[in-house]
Amino acid sequence: MTLALDASVLWTFTLMWLAIVPTPGANSLMVTHLAVTRPAGDVALAILGNLSGILLLAAFALLGWAALLEAFPWLRLAVTIFGALYLVYFGLRLIVRGLAVSSSPAAGSNLAEAPAGALRMIGVGFVTAVSNAQAIIFITSIFAVSGILSASVATGLVALVIMIGCNALYLGLIAWLFQRAAVRQFYQRFRRVLEGSVGALFVFFGGRLLVRALIR
Repeated sequence: MTLALDASVLWTFTLMWLAIVPTPGANSLMVTHLAVTRPAGDVALAILGNLSGILLLAAFALLGWAALLEAFPWLRLAVTIFGALYLVYFGLRLIVRGLAVSSSPAAGSNLAEAPAGALRMIGVGFVTAVSNAQAIIFITSIFAVSGILSASVATGLVALVIMIGCNALYLGLIAWLFQRAAVRQFYQRFRRVLEGSVGALFVFFGGRLLVRALIR
């Protein structure tokens, strides 16, 4: 098997992935919420965990795990239900927090009641990324259409680097934007409504995953 890079395949894949990255989803929503409620260091750790989860899913896609999920429907159902329930749980927590927030701008500034440590923030980002394990199938389809699956090992590895680089830039831009003082002040002013809205979106993402898994 050749280790030569296929530039045309990588270029095709890069263009496709750049079009996919800005698609709204649980990852960008998670970073947006943390950016307006947590210090920059916590957000960076969550992004690190999120990128690790995305890399894991992409590696599984490259190794052909989509076929495994298709061959064992119970495994696909199990991982999907787990991920969906996590998103619903995370969303319900935010809704409850939103209802409990007082009118004071300084109130309820943490993601959780107790201070979040490094492992906790990395975990939040990682689990959010892998909660949609069916993304392995989606990523596999992108790899197939762009030619990554039939290209060299080196081309596949570079594709993983491109994926993580694009996602890192996008999530980093979201974090930078939503950590601006004006954005944070706006969030604090309407925190009760925004916490509930963000929570409802997480419940929506999780519920959609659950419904799709059960009616499959």
